[in-house]
Amino acid sequence: MYKLALLFFVGVTTAQFNCPGDDGFYPDPRQCDKYYDCYRGSMTEKLCPDGLVFDYTLSPGVEQCNYPFIVECPEGSALQPAQPSGIECPRQNGYFEHEDPSNCEQYYECTGGVPVTRSCATGLVFDEFTGTCQWAHTGIRTGCGQRVEVLPDGFSCPNNTQVHTNGQELDHARYVKPDDCRFFYICYEGKYPREVGCPQGTVFNDANLICDAPENVPGCENYYPNEPLTGLRAAGLGL
Repeated sequence: MYKLALLFFVGVTTAQFNCPGDDGFYPDPRQCDKYYDCYRGSMTEKLCPDGLVFDYTLSPGVEQCNYPFIVECPEGSALQPAQPSGIECPRQNGYFEHEDPSNCEQYYECTGGVPVTRSCATGLVFDEFTGTCQWAHTGIRTGCGQRVEVLPDGFSCPNNTQVHTNGQELDHARYVKPDDCRFFYICYEGKYPREVGCPQGTVFNDANLICDAPENVPGCENYYPNEPLTGLRAAGLGL
């Protein structure tokens, strides 16, 4: 019965809304984030929080608003005026693309106008239409990956390849951090830099691209001056 009533409401685009015989919550035929609370013949007009739409897929007894990528809003339907909050949140609630069109892996989750920056996993890009991260190779976003990611200390990934001592080309190149023997950079897919550290007691050896005993790395012999030779250092082994 509810589905029949919904079809009737959607089809009537000019007539004023009238409550059906049953109590419940019913969608407006022209505005996706507006709905009506019908109770014993009386009607109360309501609005979802900015950025959400009324979930008409549930039974009339359920009052719930949801994200527009979960509940389809018919083409040509209206929404309440947006209440933006900064450049991150075009509306108070929702998942939105980063303002930099080349930054496809980051996005904003906005709740009540407060943004939280989220990141897709490596190889994925954010799709605002579905509110999820999708594989970049599908081409769902264009112009991605053209920006250069730079760490706070100024490091960015060089545009080159590295070959391990075993002759294999590294998928994720590694680079020494100049001012600290223990730490180094990993460039995921050659363009996403991350700073990582060797296990305690070892330092990064940029000759063989592994974590190694300090005495095997010129200039790093005294990195742990007050610690005895234990573990990898005592054995002279690297990771």
